[in-house]
Amino acid sequence: MTKMRTVDAAVAILEKEGAIEAFGLPGAAINPFYSAMRKHGGIRHTLARHVEGASHMADGYSRAKDGNIGICIGTSGPAGTDMITGLYAAWADSIPMLCITGQAPVAKLHKEDFQAVDIQTIAAPVTKMAMTIMEPGQVPGAFQKAFQLMRSGRPGPVLLDLPFDVQMAEIEFDIDAYEPIAVQKPKASRKQLEKALDMLTAAERPLIVAGGGIINAGASAQLVELAELLNVPVIPTLMGWGTIPDDHVLMAGMVGLQTSHRYGNETMLASDFVIGIGNRWANRHTGGLDTYTAGRKFVHIDIEPTQIGRVFSPDLGIASDAGAALDGLIELARERQAAKSLPDYSGWVAECTGRKGSLQRKTHFENVPIKPQRVYEEMNKAFGKDTTYVSTIGLSQIAGAQMLHVFGPRKWINAGQAGPLGWTAPAALGVVRGKPDETVVALSGD
Repeated sequence: MTKMRTVDAAVAILEKEGAIEAFGLPGAAINPFYSAMRKHGGIRHTLARHVEGASHMADGYSRAKDGNIGICIGTSGPAGTDMITGLYAAWADSIPMLCITGQAPVAKLHKEDFQAVDIQTIAAPVTKMAMTIMEPGQVPGAFQKAFQLMRSGRPGPVLLDLPFDVQMAEIEFDIDAYEPIAVQKPKASRKQLEKALDMLTAAERPLIVAGGGIINAGASAQLVELAELLNVPVIPTLMGWGTIPDDHVLMAGMVGLQTSHRYGNETMLASDFVIGIGNRWANRHTGGLDTYTAGRKFVHIDIEPTQIGRVFSPDLGIASDAGAALDGLIELARERQAAKSLPDYSGWVAECTGRKGSLQRKTHFENVPIKPQRVYEEMNKAFGKDTTYVSTIGLSQIAGAQMLHVFGPRKWINAGQAGPLGWTAPAALGVVRGKPDETVVALSGD
């Protein structure tokens, strides 16, 4: 075994866990951690001008690519409290992100020392784990647990708080003997999925609602495959936009109050069955629940068991990772296709396609000053299918969702539930770190 500072062990763990992109602002209480990063050399660091901005950069980086975990680093006291909005934005949208803060020495924590705030308690409601590490020997295990939690079940952020003396302490540690803890995700059984598919194929006008959990699972290709096997239209949520390309014949539009399409709302109202996969039934998607649920049956598949029934009780709820559920449904659909027992939904698809062709919003205006609709029309012309749009909240986001086009997963990156002002610009910088060779367009303004 090798004797080293805890911060040197922590930085080695970051690299072994594949988290090598950090955003932050140095300060006295976290400088030992910075010295370890400098010594190690395996973590790229982007210097921010404000720690909240750094947290949004780390969030954007995490959203940019499957498997990414952005790191946000700050000193003690206000640096930690500045991270809270960033943690909330990541927690609300199920985004893994690791925040690391400095802290006063352990012996000073109960003495109201300079910047010795109880960040563990403050951050707890918006993290999967918030921990002030009181013993040097706990540092490797705390980081190990943090990565398992961020990746397991419904993903989310973690905050680790490092007192100054804990950072400087030496421990015995061998990175070659370190291994990540296995990730835990629920998986639907064949019996559960058979019931879901039985309900879908018994319907005349079924829809698939595709949520952000499909993107988190890296399962957009499986979604498209299932939709094509069944020939069933797809309604993506705002967080699931891009799971099926906008120009796919089975992309039936988004629904809801603001970030929606007229044709999507009409198709939802005409449906008699909905299977939601990896979605939350967010209020901007559903609008009034009485209207949304009337006259149709629902199956809800989500990785978080307590999410099922939170907004309304489905006819069938299944706790499962979206990717695992889609793989199982594809297997069943192939079997039924081979047995020629799948219904023919071509007439229903034709109806949906007709609405999509006739209920588009007008964007071509010749007015001076220019109308916003025309701006988005020109953006669609100017930017290609590989463009990634980043947005947060406000009319720019609402109009973008109504009039732009998205053609793949992680091409629409949006702080959907929290909607923090000031998120777009730093998040877009984080996205650029995650997609250095791609066009990234930030939409901001009301």
